[in-house]
Parts: sequence; C-alpha cells; structure tokens
Amino acid sequence: MTRHFKTPPVIEAPPAVTGLAVLIVAAHAFRVFSPLAWQSFMVSAGSLQPDRFWAWAGLGAPEAVPYSSPVGALLPLLTDALLHDGWGATILNAALVVIFGRLVHASLSIGRRSAIVPFLAVFAASVVGGSALHLVGQYPAGSALIGASGGASGLFAAWVLIQEGRGGRILSSRFLTVFLFFAAVNAVLWLLGPSILGARISWLAHLGGFLAGAAAFQGFRVTRRLS
Repeated sequence: MTRHFKTPPVIEAPPAVTGLAVLIVAAHAFRVFSPLAWQSFMVSAGSLQPDRFWAWAGLGAPEAVPYSSPVGALLPLLTDALLHDGWGATILNAALVVIFGRLVHASLSIGRRSAIVPFLAVFAASVVGGSALHLVGQYPAGSALIGASGGASGLFAAWVLIQEGRGGRILSSRFLTVFLFFAAVNAVLWLLGPSILGARISWLAHLGGFLAGAAAFQGFRVTRRLS
C-alpha cells in the first residue's frame, strides 16, 4: 500500500505570523543588497531620529534638521521595525515573532473569523509604543532607533497574559513581576551592550513595546468578550 506523507511547512505558524517574520528578513535583505545610495536613503527615511522628530515638533535643538512633513516624522515610528543593523538581530527578531506570535494569533482567533488584523495591530501598537518611549528617553536628541524588538517585546507581553488564562490582567502580580524582571534584564543589557553585543540596545523601546503590546492585546480580548 502506497502512503503519502505531507511535507511539513518550514515554519509552523499561521500565514500572518509567517508573513510578518519573512517581511522582517526580506526587508533587511533588500536593504543590504541594494546600492549604497539606496541603503542610505532607506536608513534616513525609515529610522526614527529623535533630534529630527523633536525639531519637527518645535522642541528640538536649533541645529537639528527637522522632518519635512508629518508623514516623514510619524511614519518612522512604525517603519523602524523593518530596519536592522545586522543579520543576527534580524533573525532573532523574526524568530521571536514566530515563537510568541503563534500563540498570540491563536488566542486572538477565538471568537473571530480572522485574527490577521488584531494580530498585526498588536504588533504595530508594540512597535509604535516602543518608538514613542524611545523618543521620550532621547529628548531632545539622541541615537536613532531601528529594529523590530519593540514589536517582539509586545508579543512576549501578550504571551505572558495568555499564560494567566482568560482572567489575565495587566495589573496582576504575576504580570508585574515579569515586567519588572524584563525591565531589569533590559537595563543590564543596555549597560553592558557595548561590551557584550558591540552595540547599545534601546531598552526603553523594549519596555514601551512590552506595555503597548499588553494593552493592545488586552483591548482586543475585552472587545471579544463584549461582542
């Protein structure tokens, strides 16, 4: 008797999760294999630059060159997630999206026809939340921000809430304990990053992404209960 075996997918995750992880890797590949002029343009347009943002808002240093439009100033709060400084960070963030995103997507699928929009909204809110806290910490000028780690941190926070079951709350003792531990680890990595990683991470972007992701995920869970 002939048996037919189905080849398992390379990534065991829903299409939305897989697609997001692939987009992160593809965006980095596109940039690094582009001409140098294109690379410079993508970094300039897509990275979040606090000095230019605060100058655009009328609060920056006089010598800073402000963003030329609201779109140019606000879009990097999201597009910075598609830029990375190396393959290591790119693959790590893509892997974290898959690891935590699978369960987050599955949880958001309960009671809905599709979880694509809620899932992507949680990730986007995490990225923007991380970017916003980085801006506050880098006022009125500071290092530019790139990377999807804020989004990955938000998915991790949603995963923590899922572990508590349907009654999981942002202000629960377990969630706050995880948050404090997460903050402590990131603070250490921020201090030791130059010597260990060769670069300083934006720990505020991680914390902002964690909190924003938790809030967005909890909001979708409340909406689902009310519907």
